[in-house]
Amino acid sequence: MVLSAQDEEKTQFPLEKFYVERKKNKTSFLNKLVFGLSTGVGNTIFSHETTGFGIFQLNGQPPTLFDTQPENVFAVVPPQLFPQGMEAAIRYSNWLTDATQSTSPISENTFNPLTFQSITTAPYKFRGNGLNIPLKLTVHYEYKQFRFGAGYSYELMLLGSLTGSSAIIPEQYSVTPSSTLGFMSRYFGIIGYSFYRYNKYLATVDANIGNFSPGSNFNSSLIEKGLYYNLGLTVEREFSEYFKVFARPSIEIKSYSIALPPSGKSIDHAMNALYLNVGVTYRIPELPKCYHKYCRVQINHAHGNKEYRSRDHKFYEIQNPGYGENDPVLIKYKGKNKRKLNPY
Repeated sequence: MVLSAQDEEKTQFPLEKFYVERKKNKTSFLNKLVFGLSTGVGNTIFSHETTGFGIFQLNGQPPTLFDTQPENVFAVVPPQLFPQGMEAAIRYSNWLTDATQSTSPISENTFNPLTFQSITTAPYKFRGNGLNIPLKLTVHYEYKQFRFGAGYSYELMLLGSLTGSSAIIPEQYSVTPSSTLGFMSRYFGIIGYSFYRYNKYLATVDANIGNFSPGSNFNSSLIEKGLYYNLGLTVEREFSEYFKVFARPSIEIKSYSIALPPSGKSIDHAMNALYLNVGVTYRIPELPKCYHKYCRVQINHAHGNKEYRSRDHKFYEIQNPGYGENDPVLIKYKGKNKRKLNPY
């Protein structure tokens, strides 16, 4: 007996009576958001190259800068009295953070040609370092291999002395900021691309681009700054679908200029840096934890028309394990058992 197509449909078992259609998870967007927290260490390299300013230093005192333009140096005394006319020049100290003015007189007896350089064409440099300890918060959205997000960083910065780094300015010319301890803050955007995976390790090249505030030990009214650019390589180690640890070495480019009133001039400072950040990331789970306290299912599963993840696994353990992933190391190879002839 051959059944028609209509008769065949009538004789099919109604499986929908036993299998309920599962509801879709409404937090599918949220579980693609990844939150990160990190700290680390950084080294900021301060440097500047200046023309149009002279440098003066008395023994045992920090060096000071002065404008070499005649209309600024010889504001009171005629040029023919140079160098005695130096007593009329406005000099600047602490030009890394504040550009403090000094108008104390310089007598002819204290003038020494070896401690005075009037440089109008040859550049001279100072270099120094700063120690950075950042605390960084980030959030980014992952779409396939791409990342887009934003972050905030607040970091302690300890400034060191700037020393001469050219033949014109020897090393004994050093400048120590009046306030060496400060806190730098910054807001930035994130863009990244994951390009390589090996087992539980993932490599991502990313960039942080944003605005920075040098800190309260800098005179913000004299400072003009722009964006900063930080390029890094993030290497993550996955512990679960939602929890990772990472290390991120990076290089950063940023600069600012500080005005020296009333000369109308400014000094440009480069404050590039090297960083090493270490931290953790956490992604919101796609499924809620199983509500049934006696349920011991180890994988994603359903109760009724809703799907749940296992309640037995910590957030840093695999949430939806495959065969053998729960405990890949046998008991006989753990702890004291690995020294026993017969661990069982």
